[in-house]
Amino acid sequence: MTTPGMGNNRPPSSKDEIKVKRRSYLLLAMFCVAGCKENTDSLPAGTENSFATNSTETYKPDAAQSFGDFSFSIPKGWTAVPPDREKTKAMLLLDGTDGQNAKAMIKIDVGMPAAPTARQLAESFAKSVGGNVSSDALDFDGEEAVVATTSSNDLGTPRNMIIVYRDGKAYLLMAGATEGVDIGDAVSHIRSSWKWKQATN
Repeated sequence: MTTPGMGNNRPPSSKDEIKVKRRSYLLLAMFCVAGCKENTDSLPAGTENSFATNSTETYKPDAAQSFGDFSFSIPKGWTAVPPDREKTKAMLLLDGTDGQNAKAMIKIDVGMPAAPTARQLAESFAKSVGGNVSSDALDFDGEEAVVATTSSNDLGTPRNMIIVYRDGKAYLLMAGATEGVDIGDAVSHIRSSWKWKQATN
C-alpha cells in the first residue's frame, strides 16, 4: 500500500513521516466534527480523569484571549499560532514553531455535530483509535464535556479529546504530545480559565 503523499519507489524519510502524522491529526479532527456517525457500542468507563480541579499546575493564569465565542488564557510555555484550517478556532504549540517540530499541540475545532450526543461522538472516536471514554464529565464554564483518552505518544493521534455540545455546535479540544511530555496541566489550565461569550440581543 502506498503511503499518501509518497511515491512508490522512494523510501520514506523522517520528514515524510512527520508530515503524514500531522496530516493524520488534521484528518482525525475533520472526521470527528464532520464525519462521525452515531455509535452506541458500549466501551470501558475510561481512564482516570487527569484534568480535575486538583491539578498540580502552579503557574498563574495570564489574561484571557478570545477565540470567537469562547476565551481562555494560554498555559505557561505554550504559544498561540494561526490556525491551519477554517474549523480550527485555536491552535497552541509547546516548544515549536509549527506542527512538525513542536513537542505538543492543542487544537480546538468547532463545527456541526456529527452524532446525537457528545458522548456518542467521543465513543466513536475512541473506538476508531483503541481509546477509552471517561465515565466522569468535566465542566467547561457551565457546559458538560466528555473526555476520550488514548495512549498516543505522537502528534498523529490526539492523546486527549474533549467534546462539548453547545447551541447546536460541537467543540472539540484535541491535545497531542510526543513521548514523555505531560499535557494534563495545560489542558486543566485551559478548562479552568474557559469562558463562553455571552450572546447579545
